[in-house]
Amino acid sequence: MNLDGKSAVVTGGGNGIGRALCLALAREGVNLAVADIDAAAAKAVADEARGTGVEAVGIATDVTDEDAVNDLAEAAWRTFGGVAVLVSNAGVMHPTEQLATTSAEDFDWVFAVNVRGAMNGIRAFVPRFIASGRESRVVSTASEHALGVPHVGGGLYTASKHALLGLSDVLRREVPEYVKVSVLCPGIVASTLWRASERRPAAYGGSAPAPEAAGAFMAQVGMPADEVAARAVEGIRRGDFYIVTHPHAVGIAQSRWAEIEGAFAAQAPRREGDAKYDLGPIMRQLMGAPGTQAGGGS
Repeated sequence: MNLDGKSAVVTGGGNGIGRALCLALAREGVNLAVADIDAAAAKAVADEARGTGVEAVGIATDVTDEDAVNDLAEAAWRTFGGVAVLVSNAGVMHPTEQLATTSAEDFDWVFAVNVRGAMNGIRAFVPRFIASGRESRVVSTASEHALGVPHVGGGLYTASKHALLGLSDVLRREVPEYVKVSVLCPGIVASTLWRASERRPAAYGGSAPAPEAAGAFMAQVGMPADEVAARAVEGIRRGDFYIVTHPHAVGIAQSRWAEIEGAFAAQAPRREGDAKYDLGPIMRQLMGAPGTQAGGGS
């Protein structure tokens, strides 16, 4: 994808990976709508982006609010005359805790931001992308946890990132060829994710002090956000579905596959005639039946 002169919207763009993505895209000549729940942070990043010579605006947006995300899309189209890239990057993680003792508020907050936020973006932007008839791309920031790295103590975060991978994998099969889909799957990053609880709304349990020790550790061992953003921009330019950054994660993915393959070998080995249960052909028959509508792919 040729990015020069295009326009993009980045949610969660006020800090961490989002900020780095905004600035990396700006250096490629991309005009930006920087969206963040923190209005001052969105404006500050937009100001930085304008320093590269592109047009940029900061827009306060709560991605859990569908009306707010629709307003974001309308503002971006009004400002730039069109948008080619949506980066659904806004995400949160609650302080580390075992699944059995997490609260309903923890669950609602993590899934509202990480999953419903991305879905609100899909509903607001993808129909516009399709109607434009022009090359465009949806990028969702997931995690290496979506590929098979189980985050002990971060089960809700892990589950939400699996959900983003599932949404993205289906979406790329439902949209026309000119609408592309990517899922960014970084490992540990020197970002401000650990401070998300400071901005936790009252509806989801209210704000809480950030774990300073965790933040110091992430800053020490995490990949620089600028490096993750550079790899993400390369993946967008190439048209990759999976955009990965941390090489060690391939071993975890291979381990997951080995366990799955072993389970099938022991419990459900291939047999003659078993293809009649293959969901792929079944779904293609269903989508081609009268009264249904077949989708495209990417």
